[in-house]
Order: sequence, then structure tokens, then C-alpha cells
Amino acid sequence: METNTPSIIALNCSAATFSATATSGASYTAKASVPYTGGNGMVYAEGTAVTPSGVTGLTATLSAGTLSNGNGTASFAITGTPASAGTASFSISLGGQACALALPVAVSKASMSTLVCTAAPANGTIGVTYSGTATMAYTGGNGGTYDLSTATSTGVEGLTATVAAGTLANGSGTLVYTISGTPTSAGTATFALSLGGQSCTVTVTIAASGTATAAKDTVVIVYGGTTASVSNAFQDAGVSVAVSGADVTVTSTNTTKEIVYALSGISPKGSFKIYSQYKYNITLKGLSLTNSAGPAINSQSSKKGTINVVNGTTNTLVDGVTYTTSTEDQKGTFFSEGQLSFMGAGTLNVTGNNKHGIVSDDYIYVSEATINVKSAAKDGIHASDYFAMDNGTVTVTASDDGIEAEEGYIALNGGALTVNSVDDGITASYEGTDATITPYVLIKGGTINVATTGDKGNAIKSEGYTTITTNNPVTLAVSGKGAKGIKTTGDFTLNAGTIKITTSGAAYYVTADADIAAPAGINCDKNLAIKGGTLTITSTGAGGKGITVDGTATISGGNTTISATGAKYTYSSALTSEAKGFKSDGDFTMTNGELNIAATDDGLKSEKSITISNGTLNVTKSYEGLEAPTITIAGGVSNITATNDGINCSYGTVSGGTESNDGSNLFINGGIVIVTGSDAIDSNGNITIKGGTTIVCGPTNQPEEGIDYNGTFLVNGGTLISAGSNANMTKAMASTSTQVGMYLKSSTQLATTSILHIENASGTEMVTFKPKNAVYYFHFSTPNLAKGTQYKIYFGGSYTGGSFVGGSSGWGLYTGGTYSNSGATLKASPTTSATSTVNTLSL
Repeated sequence: METNTPSIIALNCSAATFSATATSGASYTAKASVPYTGGNGMVYAEGTAVTPSGVTGLTATLSAGTLSNGNGTASFAITGTPASAGTASFSISLGGQACALALPVAVSKASMSTLVCTAAPANGTIGVTYSGTATMAYTGGNGGTYDLSTATSTGVEGLTATVAAGTLANGSGTLVYTISGTPTSAGTATFALSLGGQSCTVTVTIAASGTATAAKDTVVIVYGGTTASVSNAFQDAGVSVAVSGADVTVTSTNTTKEIVYALSGISPKGSFKIYSQYKYNITLKGLSLTNSAGPAINSQSSKKGTINVVNGTTNTLVDGVTYTTSTEDQKGTFFSEGQLSFMGAGTLNVTGNNKHGIVSDDYIYVSEATINVKSAAKDGIHASDYFAMDNGTVTVTASDDGIEAEEGYIALNGGALTVNSVDDGITASYEGTDATITPYVLIKGGTINVATTGDKGNAIKSEGYTTITTNNPVTLAVSGKGAKGIKTTGDFTLNAGTIKITTSGAAYYVTADADIAAPAGINCDKNLAIKGGTLTITSTGAGGKGITVDGTATISGGNTTISATGAKYTYSSALTSEAKGFKSDGDFTMTNGELNIAATDDGLKSEKSITISNGTLNVTKSYEGLEAPTITIAGGVSNITATNDGINCSYGTVSGGTESNDGSNLFINGGIVIVTGSDAIDSNGNITIKGGTTIVCGPTNQPEEGIDYNGTFLVNGGTLISAGSNANMTKAMASTSTQVGMYLKSSTQLATTSILHIENASGTEMVTFKPKNAVYYFHFSTPNLAKGTQYKIYFGGSYTGGSFVGGSSGWGLYTGGTYSNSGATLKASPTTSATSTVNTLSL
């Protein structure tokens, strides 16, 4: 878990920019943008006003916000009237760092003798957008130019008065200030306007938004600044409403009717609390509540609360950084002891400065509405039971988890969900022993975008199973060290959907675990099944992996693409993490679909077995392409490229060294297998080929080989063409093979631009093969080879038309074209043995 204290490495005042130019004697309101480095992603509160040295008359105040993870910019609001020209130097601070912010103040070119308000602005209403003007008359103007000047209101906040840049008359003239904004409370908005060395005070009267009017079957509550008015249709039916300033408390003993509480208006110091013995409805009709001492809305009822966010309205809830001590739960800006069900087509904005944004000690359900958790010190949305969403738009920014279901599940069925968090984005986090609780994440619909930035911050985390069956896109991006796109303690199943996962953080050593935490696109503690959909995983950090599975892994459909291109992470000689594409501790099985892998280390590895019966497997980059004690290929197309072993069957180093038979096995019973690598095929045990087409190109130079085995190499069927170096360790297939084969040892090199062609005496093609690189030795077998038959072996010639079997690029086994021996060298015209199936020939 991350600390909640905002911190940065450096605050760079020298690179600050200002949104407006300051002039002596002129009202000034502007934003200073100050760059910082090394932010930790935490939320920070509004600062206190700082006065400058040098030029006086101004203040600078840090605006509340959320630090970036890394470099970013903080905003400071500067207001007032500079008393003189020169430099106003503010000592500002953020996240444990400080610097001197220097604001240049220009000499005013404008001066006048008097400034008087001649036309006062019109009155306004709390919460209603205001637009008006104030006209000022001056005398003694010097004809000088002046810059745009802006002043903010005091008393009632939310308004600004601005005069555009211009030129004073020589003598008398007028200035027109435009006043705009939305007043946040009732009362008097006061502007201290200064220009050309003179000042004048302008006021705007702001009226309350009206009193609550009676409504049938509804308790109407209207907030107006520091007060609230109430119309209670149920005062004789068990509902009492207490008002203290703008803090409203409802107590309902009515157990027969779902009472509606309609809330509207604005209060910068208000709250709504409800005690209800029966389910209730809160209707938000343009409400703006800020409670600096606790939750903005606080339901102490264990009953269901339906929250209707009225169409066309924008509602805002903000809590304080510190709450007044209470014996009651108050865990966030919108808190409820009972269930919360959101509906309506309006907008609800929530800022959680103390802890969570929206929190329920039961479940939270969103059927519609637009909900924006602007920031949260902890979780954006926190449910003790489950969180479910069928429609609407939910956007969450949080310093801890985005959405957490503490003792339940998360079900996403529709709508649009966007999460930006430091820790887990979406998490069903229950780890207890209660068998009645099944934590899981189920995605059946909706457009989902999740980004996390913290170390071990997973985009989706489930302590149970995770299943995705959706027609909508799911995009997950994690940048913290050791972070996972999807981390599931139970099974993972992908049935449908377009899933894009990006991990950019590196592996790192976690002292508390005494182990390395490695990033991964998907980390599954039990069994994984990909049955459909399009899954793309990109992992770029050191030691990052594509998919890791503790149990079995099955691919039966869909299209999966994995890129794990980070460097190796090394903590010590005994603790390392390699960038692997797909790793399964249990059996890996592929029955259909497509799997594409590019990895710095292993492409596809299983600690037990790999079985491919159909589908398409492409390993385009790897150190070792396929690795397992037992590998069986019975169908499909497998195209494997590696810098070391293309296919490696091994139990690991055993007694007797790496050249002893460790009992591992490679079975090729069908399909098309295309392999290239340093040892293209390497079995520390046995190799048995019974069917299919196997196309192999090993290295040019020894000691590595095209096919390397320690046990028995049987060719009992299928087509095999393999090429490699002239290593002395290279051996022919076993004499007990039941299909006729050739082991060819050439003393001269077959160039990468050349061709190996074998035909029978009548010119019937047996094989035409182009190597990926220069080679010497070959293994060849096909059902068409016969005992006691003469063949011709050519190096060179040409092949027109046709293609490479299995779609290999630039090299492989030709098919469908025509061979010409023009320019070729006839290397030999041997006759195969009449008794033996293995024919060893030196060329």
C-alpha cells in the first residue's frame, strides 16, 4: 500500500509561468503554473495564502489537486493589487519541497486622479450563472495604456470582475468591468478594483435561490449559503428535519413509504444526514455541498437508498481533509450504512479529501447517471458488499483503489467506466475464511479503461475468479513496479471481448516478501482459459511477463498477442526475473485460436507439458521458443523463432550432465511445425515424429545443431526436413525408425541463397528446401521415400511459383511450384538401403 502523504523530489520555481501580466496599482488575478519532479501520485489539499516579500499587496494560494507519478505542474492562485513595480517573491511549498516564486510586476503606464463607480451591477442569485457589468468614471487620465486586469470577489465567492486592456483618455473617461461566474452563497460579493493608482469598491447583492416549496410525497430541502430551508410533507408521518445553519439532519420512523428527499442549492458549509427505518430516495436537483468537518451526505440508515441524479443537473459533493470526531461511521464524502443505488441522467461530482469518495457498508449499484469521483484520498468507490454497474458513466481518480468490493464481487454489465488509481483499479479484495463470500470480478459489458501507477498496483484484482465476456473494449494500463494488468487468485476465463493490457513497470525486490515482484499482463493463481476474444498484452519493463499461470492453461479460441520485451531483472545471482511471454506451472493445451508471442526470454514455457492439437502458434522472438518436459504437437501451425533452442524438452540438468537422457519427450503427430534457433530442436530426452510436417533450420556454426537429442530420435511418419551446422555431435535418427529417412552430411556449405532439392530417378520431387542461414547437415524423411530406390540430390537451382509451407517468411519447405536444376550442382545419386530405414550419406 502507498503512503497518503504527497511528496515530490523538486519544485522548480524558475520555470514557472503566469497566466497574466502583473502591473503596479492594477487589480490582479492569475494562475502560476509551477513544474515539479518526482511526484508520488497523492492528493494534496488547498494551501494557505502566502504573502510576498518585495512587492506587497498580493497573495499566492496552492490550488488543491493530485500529483502526477513523476513530473507535473502545480497551480497557485495569485490575487490582489501590487503596491509597486518590481518583483513579488512568494515562498511556496508542495510535497515537502519549497522554492521562491518570483512574479515580475511592471510599472503602470496608466495614471488617473479619481475613480468612481457610476453604474452599479445588477443583483444575482446563488448557484445561477451571473453576467453583468460595472461602469467606472475617472478623471485626470494620462492617456497611458493598461493591461487586462482581473479581481476576484470576496464575501460571496465564485465571481470575477475583468476590464479588458486599453488606453486611458487624456482627461476624463469611463472603464467597464465585466463581472461573471457562479456565486457560491447568498450575501454580498465585494470587488476591490484598482487601476492607474486609484481604487474603487464594487458590490453585487446575491440572493438565496428561494425557499423550499411544498411538494406532495417529497421532503424538499434547498441550500442557500450558510442556511437551508425545508418543506416537509411528512412532518406528521414520522419524519422530522433538524436544521443547524446549513447542516440538515433527517430522522424518519416511517416504515410504509419510500420517502423522497429532494436536495438542491449551494452551501460551502453544509451537509445532509439521514436516519431512516425504511428505504428512501435522495433526489439531487442541482446540489453543491461542501462539508469541511465530515461527509457531505451521511446516511446512518441500514436501508436501501436510491439516489436519483436528475437529468440536466450537475451536483457536487466535497468533504473536509479532517472530520469532527464521531462515534458513527463516516468513511467518505458520500457515506451510507445501507445499500446505494444510483439512477438518473444527471451528473454527480465527488471529491474525497478525507478517505473514500463514495462508500457503502453494504452494496453499491449504478443503473445510470454520470458519476465523477474527482479525487479521493483513499478509494474512489468502496463497497463492503458488492459493486455492480449496468449503465451510465463512472470516472474515478483515487490515491488508493479505484473501486473496491471489500467482502463481495464486482459485476460490470454496461456503461462506461474509467479508473485512474495508485493502487488497484478494480478489486474484489476479500481474503477471509467465510465460505459464504465469493469474491470475483465479472465483466459482461461496458467500455472499461483502467490505469494504475503504484508499485504492485493491479488494474483488475480478484481474490476469487475473473471472467470476461463482453462485446466492448477493456483497456488496462499499469506503470508501477511489479504491477499486473489482471491479478486473480482463482481461475481466469476470457470468452469474448477486445482486451488490451499494457505494463511498463519493472520487476523489483520486495523486502517484506523476501522475493521479487514481477509485472505481468495476467497473473492467474489457478487455471486459465482463453476461449474467444482478442487479447493483446504488451510488457516493456525489466523482468515483465505476458501471462503467468500457477495451474493449467488452455487456449481454445480467440486471438492472443503477447509482447514481453524488457531486459532481465537481477537482484542477486539467486533472484532474477526474465521477460517471458507465457508461463504455466501446469499443463498448457491449445486446441484452437491464435497465439502470437514475442519475448526476450522464453516464448511459451510449461513446467509440465505443452500440447497443441490445433490453432496457430507464432513465436516471433524468444531466447527459447517452447520449453516443457513433454511437448506434443498434433495439429495446427506452429512457427517458432528463437536465439537459443526453438523447441526444448527438458526436466532440467540431471545426474550425468546435460547430455544424459532425462526422460523428456517431444512428440510430433500432426500439424505444421516450423522451427529456427541455435539448437532448433533440443530434447534432453527423446524425439518421436509420427505425422505432420516438420521444418527446421538450425545454426551455421557448431557446436549447436539443427536437431539435438540425448535419448532416442524416431521418425515413424510425417515429413521432416531439418538443416543445421556440421557439429560432430549431430546424429542420425534412430535405426529403429519405421519410415525411410536420410541423414546428409555435406562437406561444403549450402548457402542461405541456395536450395536443397531431392528427386527420384524419374524426376519426381521429394523435397525442395531453402535454409534461413547457411547449413551443412540435414535430416530428411517423408512417406514417399522408399527402400532400394535411387535419388538425386542437388544444391542450387531455382524454384518458380509456389510458396513456403505454413507461411514461413524467406525460407522453408517449398510447395506448389516448379524446380529447375539449371545452374545446380548434383551432389550425389544414392540408392537407399534395401533393408535399413536410415541412410547416412556424405556429400
